[in-house]
Amino acid sequence: MHTPLCLCDDLPRIEAAARVTLVAHAAEWRRFSNTGRVAVLALEGAELAVWGVRDQPLDPATLVREAERTVLLYPSEDAPRLVPTDARPVRVLVPDGTWRESRRIASRLAPLPGIEKVRVDAAARPGLRAAPSAGRLGTGEAIAAALEALGDRDAAAQLREAVRTMVERALYVRGKIGHDRVRGGVPLEVRRALSEPR
Repeated sequence: MHTPLCLCDDLPRIEAAARVTLVAHAAEWRRFSNTGRVAVLALEGAELAVWGVRDQPLDPATLVREAERTVLLYPSEDAPRLVPTDARPVRVLVPDGTWRESRRIASRLAPLPGIEKVRVDAAARPGLRAAPSAGRLGTGEAIAAALEALGDRDAAAQLREAVRTMVERALYVRGKIGHDRVRGGVPLEVRRALSEPR
């Protein structure tokens, strides 16, 4: 993204009761359309676990911690809806990648002992990638929906706002929306730089 449109300095530090671990495919972190990065950078205590590095394979067992309720966001009607259950701290494992990569990661994590498959129900918002079916959420939106399902509405709202800003800036850079539809606006010098022939 054009440097003046980078979110890094604008991201809030969000305190959330649940801890989030993004289990990202190795190629995903570098993708321009990755909204999971916003969540990892904004949420206090969020962790990144990289999946699919040949010489450094991830041991999925390290993602489960005994004292925590570990839930895996699993986009399937067969998975029960995420709801608060007990007083244990909650760790939310979030597969991150293309739709196919995320499905593979989730399938590999789901059988692990101590992991509870759950789904979140939320209205899908327009994002940077086309969803393969209705009801599929981008990573940042799915994490916000999980926080809301666990009762942390303030953290969910702050994360949704940060993700929406990132999406709008990316859509502007792609020429999909005008500068007047970008939260916080687009500085004139950035508009000029992006309109110059390349």
